[in-house]
Amino acid sequence: MLASRLTRSVTTSLRLSSRRFASKTVVVERELPKPPPPSKRRWLFAGIGVGAVVWGVGLGAALNHQRLSSSVVHGTLFTVRYDPKVIGLVGDHVDYADSWPWISGTVNHLKGKIDIGFDVKGSTGERAKVHFVSRRVGGSKWITSEFTVVRLSDNKSVDIGTTDLTETGEPVIEKQ
Repeated sequence: MLASRLTRSVTTSLRLSSRRFASKTVVVERELPKPPPPSKRRWLFAGIGVGAVVWGVGLGAALNHQRLSSSVVHGTLFTVRYDPKVIGLVGDHVDYADSWPWISGTVNHLKGKIDIGFDVKGSTGERAKVHFVSRRVGGSKWITSEFTVVRLSDNKSVDIGTTDLTETGEPVIEKQ
């Protein structure tokens, strides 16, 4: 009997204590704190990335424009336009293949090194790659080591020649 009374009182006290905690739920009526502002670091890295890309594209375009405006590129295109072997290769009206031509390579008058390449297209629609390499020997004499035009469709190559050039880029004409 004592055992049953003890068991009954323990279970009753457990029920009351659980009700006591269940009824004492505390609710605080206030606004939640504002979340922290988004990190500016992400915008900083995005801005640096976009700025670097814009700067790189601008620098590449400026350097290409400098090569495109060079007298060597103009003289090379002039020679390619009126050479009969090139006209036979790509057709009449030889000009840059694109409206914004990309001149690859270097034009360095100070060091005496020219190594350029660009694409041309003729009236037949055939595209060709022009490659011109020249070095300065001595004070003012330029020697062309390679001047080729390669048609891209079948890799047929035409060697325009390895003529000597003056300081202005014109072919040297020897008087006889």
